[in-house]
Amino acid sequence: MNNDLDLQREAIRRAAVDSSSIAARSSFAAFTADTFKCLGEKLFVCGHILGSDRRNGVSPFGHGDDAVVAVAMLLRIASELVSGCADLVNSHRHYAGAALVRQLVEVEYLAWAFEKNDEECQRWLRSTREERHSFFRPAKLRKAADGHFRSADYSFHCELGGHPVPGSWRLLNDAEAIGQLMLSDCLGHATHIWNHFLGWAKSYSVKDKGFADMVFGNDANAKVAEMRQRNDEWKRLDTLTALPPPPVGDLVRL
Repeated sequence: MNNDLDLQREAIRRAAVDSSSIAARSSFAAFTADTFKCLGEKLFVCGHILGSDRRNGVSPFGHGDDAVVAVAMLLRIASELVSGCADLVNSHRHYAGAALVRQLVEVEYLAWAFEKNDEECQRWLRSTREERHSFFRPAKLRKAADGHFRSADYSFHCELGGHPVPGSWRLLNDAEAIGQLMLSDCLGHATHIWNHFLGWAKSYSVKDKGFADMVFGNDANAKVAEMRQRNDEWKRLDTLTALPPPPVGDLVRL
């Protein structure tokens, strides 16, 4: 049994530090971050100009559509977190990179909430600090998701890089393999965010086809196709994606 764990551990370590796999991760991270940024910027312009929220006097910020602006903000936040994580991990600042993955997990929770109920986009954008504490805390969103997210996963990120805790030493001492695992995990969460965005966009298209045609036109459709292609390429080139994740308590031994 121990021999099997040793073999699994070594396979994960080799895949994590393999130069071609690292290059594939870095390339997909850069593409993902750029895609999120470009679409986020386009959505913000459309959401600010188009829509009825400003005309109806319901947007505190004078936006045409607060829901679209909220999604735009989430994409742009995710863009910076993905690019920041990749830059930090690849420059051997593994603890700092891991801390950003926890932030990305929280973005994923919000992306899920936005997909499930478009009104949550507006509610979040217009919320006060007290309202966010009541309705949009990670624990609240996990409870609302009814098992879709595991609290153990979030706690793991808090313990590994989200908070200054003693266990963080594993990211400070010759931690390239663990750092690259964090980057791979970052890309997995980014993919989930992208899928939630697509789900939101699909439901939004039903709600307002004319507006959706302007926002999600040919350029956006091309990005969707390219994202799918680049995701497949990352999984084909990065041997880590074909391996099962190591037990959480086993990371220190990589």
